[in-house]
Amino acid sequence: MNTSPQINPNQNNHNNHNSHNCRKLLTWSATGILFFILLTFLFRNTIISFYLHHKIDRFNQQYDVSLTFEKTKVRNLTSVLISGIILKPQKGDTLLKIDSAYATVNFWKLLRGRFKLNELQLKNTSISFIRHDSINNYFWLLEGRKNKNSEDTTITAVNYATKAKIFFNGIFDKIPESLTMDNFTVHSSTNGHEVMLHFDQWITLDHQFKTTIRVTENGSEAVWLTEGRIDNDAQMISFRLYPKEARHIILPYLQYRWNAEIGFDTLTFSLAEGTPGSDLTVVNGTATARGLEIADDQIAANKVLFNKLGIDYTVNFGKDYAELDSASLVTFNALDFHPFLKYRPHPSKQITLKLHMPDFPAEALFSSIPQGLFTNFNGIRVKGNLTYNLHFFVNLSEPDSLLFESDLARHQFSILSFGETDLTRINGPFLYTAYVKEQPVRTFMVGPENPNYRSLDKISPYLQASVLCSEDGGFYQHRGLSEEAFRNSIIANIKERRFVRGGSTITMQLVKNVFLQHTKTIGRKLEEMLLVWLIENQGLTTKDRMYEVYLNIIEWGPMIYGANEAARFYFNKDASKLTLAESIFLASIIPRPRWFQYSFDQSGQLRESNAGFYKLLSEKMLRKGQITQEDVDKLVPSVDLKGPARLLLKKVPAVPPADSLFNEDDQ
Repeated sequence: MNTSPQINPNQNNHNNHNSHNCRKLLTWSATGILFFILLTFLFRNTIISFYLHHKIDRFNQQYDVSLTFEKTKVRNLTSVLISGIILKPQKGDTLLKIDSAYATVNFWKLLRGRFKLNELQLKNTSISFIRHDSINNYFWLLEGRKNKNSEDTTITAVNYATKAKIFFNGIFDKIPESLTMDNFTVHSSTNGHEVMLHFDQWITLDHQFKTTIRVTENGSEAVWLTEGRIDNDAQMISFRLYPKEARHIILPYLQYRWNAEIGFDTLTFSLAEGTPGSDLTVVNGTATARGLEIADDQIAANKVLFNKLGIDYTVNFGKDYAELDSASLVTFNALDFHPFLKYRPHPSKQITLKLHMPDFPAEALFSSIPQGLFTNFNGIRVKGNLTYNLHFFVNLSEPDSLLFESDLARHQFSILSFGETDLTRINGPFLYTAYVKEQPVRTFMVGPENPNYRSLDKISPYLQASVLCSEDGGFYQHRGLSEEAFRNSIIANIKERRFVRGGSTITMQLVKNVFLQHTKTIGRKLEEMLLVWLIENQGLTTKDRMYEVYLNIIEWGPMIYGANEAARFYFNKDASKLTLAESIFLASIIPRPRWFQYSFDQSGQLRESNAGFYKLLSEKMLRKGQITQEDVDKLVPSVDLKGPARLLLKKVPAVPPADSLFNEDDQ
């Protein structure tokens, strides 16, 4: 029996008909596409010109500027030549001029929705930042679109890994693989102060670039060289900047704007973006500065020199955080360490900082101190090892939860020689110079030769206890640096969103007054902390001696220094005879001694607002066993001025001038 399948003629005809229709559809589709491509090619200049005008009109409306060009010419579907480009804000000078710009984009990536430049050629480009007082031509760049919705304050969660990926993709897509810029100038004019950067030609070819930059500031010219590599596919960039001649590069404008100067021999930088996953973007790179010099009154009184400063960094962008990975290595002259820094903005802003430095030579720390930063460590020699640990965490929405732990530990550490400054000189009589607003106003002997000098046993116990409780309750327990005081000061400043409280201990105040320059700089604060650590941990003097000197030198009124001068000035008595009420008053004016008059009302009585301080301080002293309950019961927040101070009392307003509300010189 024949079992072969039977062929249906009607089915064959149906299949042939469908096949014919498919071929017909494909033919018409291909014809339509080719026709569309042909029309696009024939009218490419009109289409591109219309598209550019549409985008530019929208840009001009959003930013209230005028961006114009003379003409465009499309050479093929992915290349365009634009000439006569001018960008000018509606109010202000012209910001940008380009004679001609030729650009080629990657066609295949353009089809996938990514705009990637393959080639860019710019001829005769001029960028000018012009400012006359409050009128300028560039603030609109910072202000953004004028029609953005300012009422929408909704905070949405951001995936930082994705944002970072998009950002770096965008950056490297906009950097052309082939770049040529002829006659390129950036000019800045700020109230007549002129700065100009110019290069004749910049060529990036086969990922490499090298060019000469001429920098002119008010007629003074310098020549810089830069060279490097850009690899768009690998998403990496590196460059080196150095002077053409054997001189420092001095960055322009800083001296004029901030009275600061930054110079260096060589600056290098590199960046490479990694792609480990959708919820993590990693950026690796290096940044180094050789022969870095910084002159800034806020950093130090003298020019500061860093022989070698650099970082090999790894930055991680996670779904809801950004962090400097502990794999990063910071080089600071002879020191190497691995910091960890993390920022998490949601659901509330959190900052974490950790640093662990296991055993390292103590000499490496002191030899790494930049020249000019400190004044007391020149020539110091030490031996032994040190270990440092730091852990800082704060949730800005819950400041009271702040964590601060810092410890610099010694291992067979000792000072071989002090160098230029003898840190034990406060153990005997010495000359002390007092400063007011960074100017020396008086010099006197701290020791028995001074008739107003009082040893600790000749100063009222009430005054000793009052000042301790008010200024540094843990003085006899800590080693000069109080983590708790520093923690509390940070918490207070976060809550007030401004600097309202310092964390200085009595040791820190003493060291600042005796050993340091009286200019308020970052360098002075760091030097103060290291000096305190040395004096306290090496036992260079006793706690009693430090407190004795402190009470004999601190300012207690206009040109009044030391406890005995204060007792005479206010109460016409010796420091040994001060009462509890008088002692608490003297403790209360330590932060602002030259404004003591404002503690009194127009009748010469202590203001009622002082009662709270008296109650608070006396209760603390009672808890510490420094006074008795009988002392507290008898205490009245009132003093009777019998010394010369009463002659200075005048009719004063209820509130002192604003500048007196801040600590005058951080006693």
